[in-house]
Amino acid sequence: MARPRVLLTGFGPYPGVAENPSGWLAKTLATRNSRDCNLHAHVLPTEWKAVDALTPRLHESVQPRVMIHFGVSPRAKTLRIEHSAYNRTASRADERGAFADTRAISPGGAMRLDTGLPVTRIAAHLRAQGIAAHSSRSCGRYLCNFLYYRSLQWAQDHRSDALFVHVPHPVSQDDPFSADALVHASEEILRFVLDVTTGQETRPAQNLRASHSEELRQ
Repeated sequence: MARPRVLLTGFGPYPGVAENPSGWLAKTLATRNSRDCNLHAHVLPTEWKAVDALTPRLHESVQPRVMIHFGVSPRAKTLRIEHSAYNRTASRADERGAFADTRAISPGGAMRLDTGLPVTRIAAHLRAQGIAAHSSRSCGRYLCNFLYYRSLQWAQDHRSDALFVHVPHPVSQDDPFSADALVHASEEILRFVLDVTTGQETRPAQNLRASHSEELRQ
């Protein structure tokens, strides 16, 4: 059986976060692969136009079975395993000072997309390992949400799964989320997700849900 391809991404710096741990986390995880899979890591610039252009290229070139995206949340006190992405952009400047071109990520697309991966069980698994984590239903409206929505869209049309994980910031050796602790947590997430997608864990009955419960205002 072919080894599953896994796309790992993190972000570079952005206003207010000069050192973004999500980028090195994705790269480090790719070098510590103990699973029978092919890992492809990419650090995305925190720029609206760059993410819009690079995301479909990564999808098509890697053809991932699994996508795990990492981002940073300075307000988070635990790992946040994100359940949903929303078809909205924030009026917020990126690293170059630019803003998103439109309010909707995908005009006419679903208001909300949900991952088919069991985020509540992933968070519970991490807590059982002594890692502070919880599930979340709001990925925000910045580039983390933008990337997640695009990946969930792609997953709808391919045999693929996507997950977004927010990590706390700052990272230091004196708090529960040191660099080593984050790498260990990310390895546990990867292991659990691969077990789900390869059938070693029971997965939800419905793979991915799209919500059209409200109209987008353009």
